[in-house]
Formats: sequence, C-alpha cells, structure tokens
Amino acid sequence: MITRRILFRVHWAAGVVAGVILAIVGATGAMIGFEAELLSWLNPAYQTPAQGRPALSADAWIAHAATTAPTLQPRSLSWDGDDRPVRVRLSAGRDRGIAVAVNPYSGEILGAERGAEALALAEDLHRRLAAGPVGKQLVGASTALLVLIIVSGLYLRWPGRPGSVSAWLQPNLRLRGRALLWNLHAVVGTWVLAAYLLAALTGLWWSYDGYRNLINGLAGVEGPMRRPAENVDSGGATPSVSQAWSAFRSLAPEATRANLRVPGDKDATVEIRYQDSRSAHERAWDTLRIDRETGLATERQLHRDQPTGRRFVAALFPLHSGSWFGAPGRVLMALASLLMPLFALSGLWLWWLRRRRAIQQMAGRRVLVNEAAARSAGTTN
Repeated sequence: MITRRILFRVHWAAGVVAGVILAIVGATGAMIGFEAELLSWLNPAYQTPAQGRPALSADAWIAHAATTAPTLQPRSLSWDGDDRPVRVRLSAGRDRGIAVAVNPYSGEILGAERGAEALALAEDLHRRLAAGPVGKQLVGASTALLVLIIVSGLYLRWPGRPGSVSAWLQPNLRLRGRALLWNLHAVVGTWVLAAYLLAALTGLWWSYDGYRNLINGLAGVEGPMRRPAENVDSGGATPSVSQAWSAFRSLAPEATRANLRVPGDKDATVEIRYQDSRSAHERAWDTLRIDRETGLATERQLHRDQPTGRRFVAALFPLHSGSWFGAPGRVLMALASLLMPLFALSGLWLWWLRRRRAIQQMAGRRVLVNEAAARSAGTTN
C-alpha cells in the first residue's frame, strides 16, 4: 500500500506538471504527422502534370529559382515525383535559407503553400513550444515525465485478473461519477500505452545529447547521423548538374523521391539520395554519386546494405511518427496523439475532484471536532 500510495502521488504530480505541455505536443504531433497530405489538399495548384510537355533540365530549374533571390546560392534540389513541383533551396553560408517551388515543365515560380506557415508553427510548438532552447528543454523534460507517467500508471492500473483481456481493455460503464472517469482514464490509457511509450522513448533521442549518444553507442553508430553540410564555397557560377540528374533518372527509373546536393566548385561528383516504392520508410535513403562531367555513377549505397544499428537509428523518426508501420501506424499514432489533451484534462479533473473531496472531508472533521468540543463544554458546565 505504501508503494502504491507513493506511485499514485508520483503519477498525478508528473501529470499535473507535464500535462499541459504534453497536450500541446500531442495535438501538434497529430497535425504534422499528416503534413504532406494536408498541404496537398490545401494546394491543388501544386499538382503539375506533364500534359505532354518535356521537363526542363535540372540546371534550368535551379536557374529559374535563383532569379527569386540573386544574392543567395543554390544548395540543394528536392524532387517528389513528376507531377509535383521541384524545390530548390537557396541560402547564404550555412543557414537554411529559403525553398523555392518551381513548375518542372514551365519553370513558373509557385507561390508559398497555403497552410505551410501554420504547420511550421505546429512543428515549432511540437519540438520547442515556439520558445527556442528553453522550450526544447521543457518538451524534453515533459517527455521524460511521460515515461514515468506510463510506468506508474501501469502499476496503478494492474487489475486483479491480469490474464483477462477484458479487465485491461473493457471500460466498466456501470460505474458513475469519479469512479467512471478514473476507469475510462485507465482503460483508454491502456489502449494507447504502447504508442505513448514508443513516441516518448524515440522522442528523447532529439531532446538530450546523452540519451542520443547512448542509443547511437548501443547501435554501433559513431557520430551524428546527419548529412554533410551543403557546399558553401560556390561563390561564382553554379556547377552544372543536368547531366548527373539525367544519369540518375536512367540509373534509378523507379525512384519516387530524390534530393540532389548542389556540388561545390571543387567537387567532382554529384550526390543524390533517393527512394522508391520498395523503401522501408521515409528515412530509408539510397545514395548515388555521379561524376558531373561524364554522367557515370561512381558509387551506389543502398539503405538495406547498411549495418543493422545504422538502419535502426535511421528508423527512429518513422517509429516516432508511426509511419514505420505504414498508413495504419500513422493513423493510430495520430489518434493517440489527439487523445493526449483529453488525458491531461481528465487527469486534472480527477485531481481536482480528489482535492475537493479531501477539503470536504477536512471541513467535515472540523465540524465534528467543534461539535464534540461544544458538547464537552456543555457537559462541564
């Protein structure tokens, strides 16, 4: 009973402290989990079918995009299929710069996507509460508290018949009042327990360097798994990439997505990362390096040939978002995320009801004490 009492206080204290932040993180996580679909729905003009027209060269895409910001240098090119605009990223130095969407057939510069700013804000809230490094630390601490909430909640939830599926997953709708609310809180929490634990344990990878280094070390991955910085030494004319792009389309005809890193003046090769319908998830990139003068492939690296640990670390984001399990996983993770605000509200409500009952009991005891004192005084007189 002492252990249960302690864990109960730990559970509700962690919930009260982290509940509001987790509600924000959950609601925004559900939004950005379907960012591509939302943007596609909001921006029908971003559909760019060929209509019998040949696509412009990769150099032409870059040249059209560069006219929007002549002082910036092209850094990369993103392609999401033949019926979507290409995006050219322009920047100065090592900042992220801007991404310019170009119609691949006409060279027309497309305007900003409707809803993009709202989704960017949702992502900033999800990662940092839109409060910079301080917000990132608050999100990280709340994510760690979520693990504590899950573990303590599982102990408190443990039924008398642990082998019974209905005892775990079936709510008791015959209950009323506070008992019913607690039962729904506990049962629905069991439904989403695995999703929350997976999201928390993977989310901590982005929150704390020590945790990330531990996971990378266990996976046998040395150093951060990030792409090399895009070139910053090209101050003159942009090197041609059209021949390399044409070679890529011939060498990987089934590709559905690709990112081309614009080479620097001294780079002999063009690096293109790509995916096709067989890719395991959205972070499973294959890589081609192509000589930009001859158009011949100098190296091909397939994601499936990478060491197991490196593939595991690359899968952390798809596991976090649920996309590792395909469309059903994304939907289930989004639903679980949307329930997070309800857990925060129900938890706070249960805490308030318990607090109110404690106050009422204290008031009742005071009345009894006063009545007993009055009776004692009357008897004495």
